[in-house]
Amino acid sequence: MKYYKATFIYKGKKEDLILKAQNRSEAIIKAKKLKKGLLVEINEIPIPFEEKLKIFKDIVSNKILRKRLNYPAYISSLKQLAVLLKAGISLKDALEDIANHTKDSLISELFAKAAEAIDSGKALSDVFEEYENYIGGISVAMVKLGEQTGDLVAALEGLAQIFENMYENRRKMIKALRYPVITLFAIAGAFVFLVLVVVPKFKAVFASLHAKLPLPTRMLLWTEHALSNYGGYILFALIIITILLIFFYKTSYKFKYFIDKNLLKMYLIGSIIEYSTLSRVLNTLGTLIKSGIPLLDALQNVEGIVENEILREKLKEIIKGINQGRSFAEMVNETNFVNYVAIRMINAGEQSGELDSMLESAANYYNDKFQDIIDNMQAAIEPIMLSVIGVLVLWLALGIFLPMWDLASAAKNAM
Repeated sequence: MKYYKATFIYKGKKEDLILKAQNRSEAIIKAKKLKKGLLVEINEIPIPFEEKLKIFKDIVSNKILRKRLNYPAYISSLKQLAVLLKAGISLKDALEDIANHTKDSLISELFAKAAEAIDSGKALSDVFEEYENYIGGISVAMVKLGEQTGDLVAALEGLAQIFENMYENRRKMIKALRYPVITLFAIAGAFVFLVLVVVPKFKAVFASLHAKLPLPTRMLLWTEHALSNYGGYILFALIIITILLIFFYKTSYKFKYFIDKNLLKMYLIGSIIEYSTLSRVLNTLGTLIKSGIPLLDALQNVEGIVENEILREKLKEIIKGINQGRSFAEMVNETNFVNYVAIRMINAGEQSGELDSMLESAANYYNDKFQDIIDNMQAAIEPIMLSVIGVLVLWLALGIFLPMWDLASAAKNAM
């Protein structure tokens, strides 16, 4: 989401309002709906200070205590809402019914607030925007699609399917990472135990050598000293650093751009981000076009579900090029938004007039690549885990035994 300052003139007085929107076009529409007078100017601005404070508060308090989205409950609620609407029940009554019967507090709060908003003349997407941090930009985009096309049922069913796929992928990823993560924590725990309990017993022996200790031993003793005397401070500092990193990632465009750029270059992580994002973007874009939304409007809607700034910038370049009269396939190729296989699909779709079906095929292609990574993630991570374990064991062995070997050599020479 971006922030815009809208300037109105009403009865000779100027008034400024801050608006939140995915792009300038959406901000203009929102500003006009407010009916605050004549809209004379609207410009993008940095994140306001009050919003930064709100984000910081959310990170500090809500990241630990916040309600988290229950995927099965959310999927079930979306399907129920679609069924109720299909049965002819009004949107307000359907939302109230789900809010009263669901056991999940976040879903109940979301749907109850949505029912109140509908009753006061607001759109369902307006409430979903307020909960975007929980339900994601894809939920907002799909609900807006349903509102624009007049087929909210199909949009909700599509959204439920997207979240089912996301939930299944999440389960696969957790399953694949369970063994490596448990192993890593076990090794880290054993390492800390050895450093804090075993290493101090060798201190007196090392001191008796009255000689310069090898570098691995000095590093081991420095680590033991730091953990023994400043362990609590180190843990607190790590928590503060993590909070600040998240804060700057959410509030600083340059910092987020730097992080996103490097994440795409990282082994395994970059491919996961790229393939999952492109699969969602192409699938949503195909659905929007199939529903009769013009390509340019569809691209502007899809921009809101792209979280990585590098991919978002490429999407903006594509939108800019299409505004200048260039073809979609040409811009996709120029920006390297997708690989040559997907480019050929998009080009064939544009020439044949079946762009929506070709976009869905390209989305399936990237989804298959994403699934392949998830299915083989454990095998891909194992070499890294073995390397980490090997480095820690080697460090401990060298740190403890090198001085002893020196001591043994000195004793042998003395004889």
